[in-house]
Amino acid sequence: MTVCTGNICRSPMAEVLLRARLADRGVDARVSSAGTLAWGGPVTTNASLALDELGNELGMQLHRHLSRQLTAELIEPADLVVGMTRDHVWRATRLSADATDRSFLIGELARLGARVGARGSDESVRDWAARVAAERPSGPIGRVGDEVADPVGEPIHVYRATAARLDRDACVIAELLVP
Repeated sequence: MTVCTGNICRSPMAEVLLRARLADRGVDARVSSAGTLAWGGPVTTNASLALDELGNELGMQLHRHLSRQLTAELIEPADLVVGMTRDHVWRATRLSADATDRSFLIGELARLGARVGARGSDESVRDWAARVAAERPSGPIGRVGDEVADPVGEPIHVYRATAARLDRDACVIAELLVP
């Protein structure tokens, strides 16, 4: 299973959390992150601190991370593309023509995935994602409430709230992907 996560800038918290929640369920998934304005720098101290508070090993994973630019080469092999904002998902679908039925806001995937139900044991991740995408109403992808703003530049309490929100959604998604 390969999953590409991302945000407008360089917040790999979703990457680390989703990888950890899938690992909790016995899946060694390839989860990577990229951004639409990536500048090649390390994560913020507040991002590491917020994840340290969720689990000591989580924050440590961030120390090695450098942001990178979202590209078609990252999206095309991904079974699932999870964005934090509508802009991120829109850009992913523009970089890879067939990514629409496997690209979601993290909150949207958790919400619609719960409606559709867990992935079947003989169902590929891409097929499950297509079933989830079929639940979308016409119009813009996701709801405003499905988006998660990048906390870069914000105080630590915003990073904590962002990490908690991402972790809740990552837990739901991992449970749906690996019932």
